[in-house]
Amino acid sequence: MNNKYPYCKEMRRNNHPDLLIHFLVILSLVPLNPLLPVDNGVISYDSYDSEEMDRISASHMTIQNIPFANSEEKKIVGAYIPDTVRLEDMHGIDQTLAILDFLERGFSEYYFVMDNFQDPKELQSTERLLDAVDNTGMKIVIILLPPSEGGVTSSYNWKGWISYFNDLKARHPSSFTGFTIDDFNWISTRNDTKFWRNIDFMLDSNLTDALKEKRNDVKFSPVVYFEGLGNQIVANEYGQYIDTIILVSASYYNVSSLETNLLQFKEMFQGKPSRYIVYPTITYNYTRQGFDPPSDRLVMATLSIATRSVDGIILWHKIDGHIVQDYLRHRANQDYLHAIYVMEQLQIADEENILAPLMENQIVNNSSFSKLRLTVPNMASG
Repeated sequence: MNNKYPYCKEMRRNNHPDLLIHFLVILSLVPLNPLLPVDNGVISYDSYDSEEMDRISASHMTIQNIPFANSEEKKIVGAYIPDTVRLEDMHGIDQTLAILDFLERGFSEYYFVMDNFQDPKELQSTERLLDAVDNTGMKIVIILLPPSEGGVTSSYNWKGWISYFNDLKARHPSSFTGFTIDDFNWISTRNDTKFWRNIDFMLDSNLTDALKEKRNDVKFSPVVYFEGLGNQIVANEYGQYIDTIILVSASYYNVSSLETNLLQFKEMFQGKPSRYIVYPTITYNYTRQGFDPPSDRLVMATLSIATRSVDGIILWHKIDGHIVQDYLRHRANQDYLHAIYVMEQLQIADEENILAPLMENQIVNNSSFSKLRLTVPNMASG
C-alpha cells in the first residue's frame, strides 16, 4: 500500500489551517446548535478542520439531518499491517495476550502479508497464529502483494495459493476468513514489472482460473482504488468471485467526494459486503512530496463518512493513536458519532473554500461564544 499518489487538485502540502479560525468557528456551534450536552464525559481535541455545505446553513451553521440517529451497531474494524504489534511474529502467551488485547480494543479482523506458501517459516508462523486465534472471534485475512509491491521470493502461483487457502479453511474454519490482493487495480512504478497496470498482470497470470477452484467459504476481498485503472475489468472479470470489496482512495487527503465514491463502487459491486481503508498516518508517496501527516480532523471526517457508508473500517498501519482509540471505544455512541460528523462538515467546508466566509458570518452575527468541548455522555458504556 505504499504507492499512493495525489489524485485531486484540492490537496495542499500543509493541511493545518489557522487554528484560530477553526476555534472561532467551533465556538459558534454551541449557541446555534448545541449538539451535545456539556455536563457529562469530555473529549478534547487540539485541532479541527473542515466540512460539507449541503448540510450546513451558511447563516445559522445548523447541523441538519445528522445521519447516525438510529445507528447503534458497532462497525467491523480491522487492523491492516499494524506497525506496533505483528501477531504472526509472536509466540506462546505473548501472542495469546496480544490477540486478546486486539479483541478488547475492538478489532475483529487482522490482515497480514504472506509472500510464499512454500516458505516453511511463513507456513509455521501462519499456522501458529491461526491455532492461537481459533474460536476467539478474531478473523484472519492474508494479504498477497501484487508485482508492484512483491519481491523476488513472492509467489504468483495462484492455483497453489488457492489450494493452500482451501486447506487452511478446512483446518481453521472459525479463524481463517480468506485473502486479499493488495493494490489490485493500481499501477506499478517499478522498472522490473512486466505490466504497468496490476490488473493486466492478473489477467495474464490466469487468476480467474484459480479463483474457480476456491472453496465458497474462502473469501476473496481485493483492494480496489477509486482512482484505479481497469475498474470495469475488476467488476466484469472478477465480480462473481469477489466476496467482499475493500475500497481505498489514493486521494485520502480530500474527503469531499468520498461518500459519492463509496456509493458508486458499492453500486458497481451490488450485494457485496464492503470495507474502507482509513489512513491514520501518512503513506510513502505523500511523505516524499513534503506533505504533513493527516490531521486529526481529517481522520475523524474520514471515519465519519466511512462509518455510515460501508460495512467495516480497516485501519492502516498506525492503530495506537488517540483518534483510532477513541473510535474503537465509542463508535456506537451517538454523541461521539455526532461529534465526528461536525469534524466532517468542517473538513469539507475547508476543502471547498467556504470555511473562512462562514467564520466571518458567524463573527458578525454572534457576539457570545463559549468554549466547545466535545462531550460524550456515558462513554464507558459506548
